[in-house]
Amino acid sequence: MELKPDVAARTDAAGHWRAASADRATELGRWRHTAPGAWLLSRIGGRIGGGRQIRLVEVMGQSGSLFWQYLPLALRLVPGSRLGRVDCELATLRTAWNTGARYEWHHHVYASRLSGLSLDSVERVAAGPDAPGWSERHRLLLRAVDELHSGHMILDDTWAGLSEHYTAAHRVDLCMLVGHYEMLAMLLKTHGIEPEPEMWRRGPLRWVRDSASGDGLTPRRLPAFNKVVTNRLIAPAAGKYPPYTVIHHRGRKSGRPFTTPVLAIHRDGLLMVPLLYGDRSDWVRNTLAADGGEATYRHRTRKFASPRIVDATSVTDLPAPAKHLTRLLRLLVAEVES
Repeated sequence: MELKPDVAARTDAAGHWRAASADRATELGRWRHTAPGAWLLSRIGGRIGGGRQIRLVEVMGQSGSLFWQYLPLALRLVPGSRLGRVDCELATLRTAWNTGARYEWHHHVYASRLSGLSLDSVERVAAGPDAPGWSERHRLLLRAVDELHSGHMILDDTWAGLSEHYTAAHRVDLCMLVGHYEMLAMLLKTHGIEPEPEMWRRGPLRWVRDSASGDGLTPRRLPAFNKVVTNRLIAPAAGKYPPYTVIHHRGRKSGRPFTTPVLAIHRDGLLMVPLLYGDRSDWVRNTLAADGGEATYRHRTRKFASPRIVDATSVTDLPAPAKHLTRLLRLLVAEVES
């Protein structure tokens, strides 16, 4: 079976990663050398993720009951973090990059897409806090992660900036989270553990690997089907009844006029369109190239301008419904003329 393009191809294969030259965990996969239950959990998790096992679980399971004693802390620091999913994944990815821990990076590149990070944001994490496009909040977050890695403390200026965006509880969680993944990086790199060959490449979560669609959620054949079948069925309602909107745009090269029905949110003078098919649909590229277009909603056609594409790292100024949607996909956001 042909695999879809890998969202982490440009970073996962970088020469940045450092680990023991050989896999030192030679007894992984043998249930007799792993704590009771850890071997089984590794296999179940591996099946869900599309691989045969979760090697980190089996490495820790070699130390008897350590894994089960560690698990409550991990659940509190990661899925239970007060930082929220977006900030937690940004801090985790940056820690994995700083430590050169390819295993951590590999898993969280894909897991972060379930928290709303686009491929562009993942690549900016690798570039660091000074890369263009970060909000001030996230720039400070990434800078704090860098300082914790290099000097094991957050410096005064960064601390003062963080205090404007994060509570005391958030800052405690951040320090603990970075320390947690630094600890795991030591374990993984010392044992020479590389990512499982098929993890995230098979199974129910393999869609998170698709970069060819521009961070879309749907199979690549679905847009063509909708263009021929579904769009014709909803055409009578599009532009007349919520939540359907008709986007009027012109071809980038041909100049021909086109109309495309989409699901959209209209609120606070903004047009917000969830990009189920990613940012490489023709109407999206046409709209971005023209820096705007027209939208028909509730029988009324209005111009919109300054379209931009956002993900969960850049929605602080958007209404709540849009923020929730970015947990799964990116949005095209534009200013609608009154």
